[in-house]
Amino acid sequence: MLETERTDSCLAIHFAKFDGSTRRLRELVAAETSCCAVVDWDIDETHADLRLIVTGTAEQLPALTVG
Repeated sequence: MLETERTDSCLAIHFAKFDGSTRRLRELVAAETSCCAVVDWDIDETHADLRLIVTGTAEQLPALTVG
């Protein structure tokens, strides 16, 4: 994990992009989507790093612990 950004409705976690990292992040998103479907999980691959983007309400996002 390189960096974390948080607003009331969005959590963005930056990861280094290397061989296999996109696949591993997709596997994480698939697992989290099945258990935590109350928020939206997405991957942004348009930057030099990979970004896990989690969106939800101001009440939902504080329940997510990063670290």
